[in-house]
Order: sequence, then structure tokens, then C-alpha cells
Amino acid sequence: MKQYKLYLFDLDGTLIDSDQMLIETFHELYAKYRPGFKPADEYIRQFSGPQITETLRKEFPGEDQKLMMEEYRNRSRKYYDQYVRLFPKAYELMEKLHQNGIPFAIITNKHRYATKYTYELLDLEKFDIFSVCADDVVNLKPAPDGIYKAMKHFGVNKKEDVIYIGDCYTDYLSASNAGVNFGYITWSPRPITGKIKIDINIDDFGTFAEEIR
Repeated sequence: MKQYKLYLFDLDGTLIDSDQMLIETFHELYAKYRPGFKPADEYIRQFSGPQITETLRKEFPGEDQKLMMEEYRNRSRKYYDQYVRLFPKAYELMEKLHQNGIPFAIITNKHRYATKYTYELLDLEKFDIFSVCADDVVNLKPAPDGIYKAMKHFGVNKKEDVIYIGDCYTDYLSASNAGVNFGYITWSPRPITGKIKIDINIDDFGTFAEEIR
């Protein structure tokens, strides 16, 4: 496997499994604000990737969006603690990168308050992860701004030395727009189709970590 100088990761759906949290939260929101609308779980899973404010605006266009964001935050918190977890071997992968001094970062459309809570919940604070969140850039994914910000932070100038790893089309577009390599999490319930270029399919983080030197 090609060795990279900078490993970049999406968060939700890539390093952490937050789908059930998302599903339970939106079931509550639909019950209150769109009674009678009961979409399949597969429909809600597609909300992982785009910015949550855009999803709320699309799903509840007639509601006050500041209120909807507050509702989402308040209702998701209990499900966050109950359901959010790391994917198998994700912790070990980050630990290997950290111990070997290999730069890595997280580029996410999640806000910083939620990203910070995720790190606390899953005991990731010790890695002191450089993170680019929704609060840190003007243009969110799939714009390349977050990737460029991480490259500048670590002083990695050559795009061929960078890989961005994600689980959905938004992540693919982010890597493509930035001109860096793309790694796809093959167990994702969000398949990527069409004329795309995936540089590496990652079947599990354990094997992937073993190939990093």
C-alpha cells in the first residue's frame, strides 16, 4: 500500500458509528414537526455527511431553523451517549499513527462543540487530534477548504502525499475537489456510484493499520 505523509479522516460514518443516533433523533423530530411522515432508516442514514443545518432546512422548511437546531441538539444528546461508538480497530489505527508520529487529522462538517464531546465520550482526547470543524471554514465539505487547512497546518504541500478517508459521496467530492487521494470505507451504508476514482478501498481498519509503516 502507498504510504502517505498525511492521513485525513471524516468523523461520522468513518471513524465513528453515529447512524442510530441520527435515526432516533429524526424519528422524534418527525413525530413532532411532521406527524405521519415515517421514512425508512435508509433515508435518514443519508443525512450523515452533509451539514446538519442544511438537512434540517430541507426536512423542515416551514420551521424556525434556529429552533430546529436547538431541538436537534437537545434530542440527539441522549442518543449520542447511548449509540455512538468507534468502528472496530479505529482506536488502534489512531493509536498507531499517534505513536509513530504520522500526522493525521479529522475534517468534519460537525460543529466543534459536538466534535469535542465526541472526543471526550470516546476517550480520544489523548491523541490531541487536529480537527477542522464546521466552525473553522467558510466553505464546508464538499469544498476542499478543510483539507487545505490541514495540509497547511502540517506543512504538507504535495497533494499526492495526502489521503482523505470517508464513507459517502460528500467525502469523495471533498477529496476530488482538493485533488488528493481518496479512501473509501467499504462497510458504509452510503454507496458511492458513478464515474469515480477510489484510490483505496478499506475493508477494515485493522488490516489498513498493519499496512501503514
